[in-house]
Amino acid sequence: MPPSSLKRVTSTDRDISPPPAKRRVTVTAAITNTVVSNFFKPASQKEPEKVTFQILHETLLVGRYQGATTATRPKPLKVAAFDFDDTLITTKSGLKFARAADDWKWWHTAVPGRLKQLHADGYAIVVMSNQAAVSLRSDSKTPKDGMRSLSNIKGKITAVMIALDLPITVYAATERDIYRKPRPGMWEQMLRDYHLTDTGDIDHGQCVFVGDAAGREGDKAVGVKKDHSCSDRDFAANSGIPFHTPEEYFLSEAVKPFTRAFDPAAYIDVEVASQTDGVDVASQTDSTPVVFTKKHEVEIVLFCGSPGAGKSTFYWQHLQPLGYARVNQDLLKSREKCLKVAEQAIVEDGRSVAVDNTNADIDTRAAWVKLAGKLKVPIRLVHFTASAKLCEHNDTARALNGDLVRWASLHFLACE
Repeated sequence: MPPSSLKRVTSTDRDISPPPAKRRVTVTAAITNTVVSNFFKPASQKEPEKVTFQILHETLLVGRYQGATTATRPKPLKVAAFDFDDTLITTKSGLKFARAADDWKWWHTAVPGRLKQLHADGYAIVVMSNQAAVSLRSDSKTPKDGMRSLSNIKGKITAVMIALDLPITVYAATERDIYRKPRPGMWEQMLRDYHLTDTGDIDHGQCVFVGDAAGREGDKAVGVKKDHSCSDRDFAANSGIPFHTPEEYFLSEAVKPFTRAFDPAAYIDVEVASQTDGVDVASQTDSTPVVFTKKHEVEIVLFCGSPGAGKSTFYWQHLQPLGYARVNQDLLKSREKCLKVAEQAIVEDGRSVAVDNTNADIDTRAAWVKLAGKLKVPIRLVHFTASAKLCEHNDTARALNGDLVRWASLHFLACE
């Protein structure tokens, strides 16, 4: 095409691809002269931040208002502890979860005044909240991994603390570990931060925990929703302090009925077990249990029960002192290896064998019956009947600590 036939590009042709519109900037926080002045000061001259944050073990976010853990208070100390969402605050948008750091308002207008009165009365005020949507791990780099929610929760905590202007510490548990309610990790961390012991330094009777996860049954007829869990009430029980719902504490409403899906404390004292939460443990466990005895010189004792039902504990307490060899598939990795080791113990060492596995299916038990027949030794079975919830509790205790004795007094370790 000759140059003379080319169309000249005019200014109107450029309008086909207009420049991008300017982005609208929304200011979410007021910038005062003090803030600007403090920003340009040298680090040595800057005023200390009123709210500071610390991350512990990549799972626990700790926010502190200035002077929160250093104020001198008489001992034994009174602690007023609160859940955060739907207890002290709720969403301004009306949504279940906050859309942004400024999407909050007081749960009730009575909240700030009551907290200020607690401070005046000498209470240490702390907040202990489960925040599963937040990720604190160092490899979280995208909003999907929790960075956006971390920014939101920090902004919300900061705004609430500044509004109250009280020496408060906020603990936010972000993983399903020892810090997550109803487990007592946040309470224990608070004791360390405030340089307290749980015996002598705390006035447990004057303490309180307030939270909305109270196991209340709800009433569809009047539009009252059932509580999503009982973790706040159970957390208070684990910490050994009284509990109230926000309605009871801030509005003086009557106590509502509540239920617990599981209470492991009922299994500690058999005499009261049948009267607690409808758990008829007495009918499942003889009040004077039969002591395990060795009935044959060489035999196979087959355990059958869920993980966490107490099989290994039973072996170490009752069978190991009688000389039984222990065969465990968690250690040996396969049924074939278990059968081989058991045969060696019986044939070469002349020892009885305890098979410490779940042995839940017929085929597995049949393999052991077949081995007993081959070796011409008696075989008997010990059936462990612990409920699924109790096994879940024990498994959680074992995973978190490894020492079940330490956790024996905890009522509600694995309820959520």
